[in-house]
Amino acid sequence: MSSPDQAPIRVVLADDTRDIRLLLSLALELAGGFVVVGEAADGNEAIDQATVHQPDVLLLDLAMPVLDGLQALPRIREQAPESLIVVLSGFGAEAMGEEAVRLGATTYVQKGVNPTELAEQLRALVRDRTAARGAS
Repeated sequence: MSSPDQAPIRVVLADDTRDIRLLLSLALELAGGFVVVGEAADGNEAIDQATVHQPDVLLLDLAMPVLDGLQALPRIREQAPESLIVVLSGFGAEAMGEEAVRLGATTYVQKGVNPTELAEQLRALVRDRTAARGAS
């Protein structure tokens, strides 16, 4: 939970399944301290949303139409260099996780993760980035 004087974590959700985006949005809202600033149903929309919103975190599915998550990753990284990109996918983390990180993802999280755990992971990533910036 963020404190009242702390700005909420700004999130873009990129998943081709509308229901997944809705569930993620509700889970983050219930966790508190997050605001969903944009949504995308394909890789091109994810790039556009990242460019426009410059979110703190972009949750990115890999299996999407038009441009998949792996194809979109380097362009998102280029357009929103300060955003943390968390790949949230149903593909096995072993195979796809390394490739996603190589292409610019901050980390890889398996779909089906407990929503409370996901919120805590996102908070920790943002906290670590803020602490690293403060140390430099």
